[in-house]
Amino acid sequence: MKRIIEQNQNSNRSRWRDKSNVLGNRGPLDITIENVSYTDQYQREQDKEAVATFNAKLMGWGYKVRQQLVASIRTRIETDRILSNSLKVHYRHWGKPVKAGQEITSIGFSFVEEGLYVHLGVGVGYNMQNGTRVLTKKSDKVWRRFPIGWFNPIVEQNIPDLERIVTDYCGKLIINTTRIYINR
Repeated sequence: MKRIIEQNQNSNRSRWRDKSNVLGNRGPLDITIENVSYTDQYQREQDKEAVATFNAKLMGWGYKVRQQLVASIRTRIETDRILSNSLKVHYRHWGKPVKAGQEITSIGFSFVEEGLYVHLGVGVGYNMQNGTRVLTKKSDKVWRRFPIGWFNPIVEQNIPDLERIVTDYCGKLIINTTRIYINR
């Protein structure tokens, strides 16, 4: 029975990664909270009050980070037309909406592609090739676009708070932050 449960959870993860919640080919910007043992997760989920408290703390963390990201957008980007309004936080349980009594296993952020372009300093006439910004416009060969790091620094400074929340709930959980940062 344990193997069947693990297979179902693994297939849920792979299906979620294949869905269209991606920014280009990069994938969703998310932090996953992974288990060492699914049996432990099942046992933790039996304590509904502890799970509800944990989820509430994670949602509070996500709300706080979103507010800081919006403030970062407004202070660093001159003409914010739609980026700050498009910024959303998503809480998931293995890629599906969290139901009552389930632990949040990932916290993700989504926004319009403009945010990615601003963070990397690319757009019309400025492309990324092999992790390097390249000037591709034919006319004026002066660099007029520069990267504005509005996302990575804010998330990075809030990771220790997330670690405290997860460690207080269960020290055996692993925080995977490899997919949260906008890569250069």
